[in-house]
Amino acid sequence: MLPQILRWRKSLIFVQRWPNERQRTMTSVGLVLGSGGLHAAAQHAGVLAALAEVTGWDPRSADVVVGTSAGAITAVSLRAGLSAADLHAYYAGTPLSDNGKAIVDRATTPLSLNELPDSQASRRPASPLLVLREMCSTTRPRPVVVLAGLLPRGTRDGSSLGTRNAEIHPGSWPELPTWLCTVDLNSGKRVVLGRDDVNATIGPAVQASTAVPGWFRPVDIDGQSLVDGGVHSTTNADLVAALGLDVVVISSSKTVGGSVGSTADLGTLARAWHGRTLRREVQAIQRKGSAVLVLQPTTEELAERVGSDRNDADLPEICEGARISALARLALPEASRARQLLSSTSESGR
Repeated sequence: MLPQILRWRKSLIFVQRWPNERQRTMTSVGLVLGSGGLHAAAQHAGVLAALAEVTGWDPRSADVVVGTSAGAITAVSLRAGLSAADLHAYYAGTPLSDNGKAIVDRATTPLSLNELPDSQASRRPASPLLVLREMCSTTRPRPVVVLAGLLPRGTRDGSSLGTRNAEIHPGSWPELPTWLCTVDLNSGKRVVLGRDDVNATIGPAVQASTAVPGWFRPVDIDGQSLVDGGVHSTTNADLVAALGLDVVVISSSKTVGGSVGSTADLGTLARAWHGRTLRREVQAIQRKGSAVLVLQPTTEELAERVGSDRNDADLPEICEGARISALARLALPEASRARQLLSSTSESGR
């Protein structure tokens, strides 16, 4: 992991110098992929397809990718070489290119997320100390962190999901900066695998980033008990604020925007909380002068998803709906700066 740490630190210093170089011609791009399960994965696929279609930008070339939970899976797929078009085809249920099929076919381990036979259900909180620490904290309340500590340890093993991602991306870690977000169940602190000084490889990193509290067992990495990074933030977009990138693209499945109207979605209050967090993150990025493009489902899209959170049959509709919604968002005047910057990456041959 040390070489990886040195690489991202070197790239960070380089990126921070870029804004002061008048002759710079390359556009620096950050990509943030949020949490949200299968729906988020399909959402990301549709969004990335629209971006590639409109601007010609290849998300595989992003200078840094931040992935949380489902976003971590998409991040690894991109770094493994899967194109935006093939990601869309995978979730839309249409044929992949030969190259895309070869990458997807690397995963041969069956996905098994059933409850472990030797598990014994317990009602005891997974981390009482974490609950106490958060309840006594004088900082901004983090109700999701408290919930993670209150919930019992998950009884499912996500190792097969980690193994499949390691098969898709055979290398121990991508060459380009790839930050997968987790949370330490004991301290409540965010742990960014691929950035922090933590010894991790792709498989366990993805498993940890997707370890939903109360559902999956925490993943022990380098002496820390790690769970889903969405416990801290569903997007963790603030991680790229200090980089001073030209443009940051955020694909968020757990927030709502871009439309007016009501929805029967049972997660309305949660989405409001996540949306407030995302707005804070976006403001932090914008203060550094970066253009920010946030792509998220509309209220109408969410209303159509009610009651289908784990239904694979809905993924093609979600994927295509996200693509159409993103196309509409990209056509708006307020998206013009980000759109032009992304287009410039393809024009410069990146």
